[in-house]
Amino acid sequence: MTDYTSLTSVKLALGSNQTTDDTLLSALITQASRTIDRYCVGVVGCDNYFARETLTDVLMAGVVSRDGMLLCYPRKAVVESVSALAYRSSSQDTWQEIDPARVEIGGYRVSAAGVDAVGTVRVKISFIGGFSLLPDDLVNAATLLVVRFYREVKSGLGDSIGVAELGTLTYTKALPVRVIEMLKPYKRVIA
Repeated sequence: MTDYTSLTSVKLALGSNQTTDDTLLSALITQASRTIDRYCVGVVGCDNYFARETLTDVLMAGVVSRDGMLLCYPRKAVVESVSALAYRSSSQDTWQEIDPARVEIGGYRVSAAGVDAVGTVRVKISFIGGFSLLPDDLVNAATLLVVRFYREVKSGLGDSIGVAELGTLTYTKALPVRVIEMLKPYKRVIA
């Protein structure tokens, strides 16, 4: 698993140089990284969404428009290159290979024209995707989330705290607004 921040960054944010909670902080770093994966992708099972990886024969759904344009969205923050792409309409059909030179990449969107099918298809893709160097704002969001998780563990806070008589909420375990704003550019939106 790839973590999106480091123990050094978290300890700096906490203003601590002691090693007594290093094991806890390391576990929270991994938890915060997976929380960010799930928040940005919107599904479970998308660990290491931002980490650069070479993936082979990944199966996913795709769609082919009436004009023969195949669209698919591999679960990586960015797709760098595609080495193989194939599709089929059903499990009884044989895979139809697409020349990687015909593939167009736009962020996490992969497309290819001239496909002889219409509607939903099964796609098999081999590609390189993710960030080789994580963006600073993503690392900062992960660091802030770890600090938040750490303070929740250490303080024993409930799901929410407020003043009932005034109807005010002063704390909630929802993702902090600041973290949500920092992750907005990375949230996966498929249109």
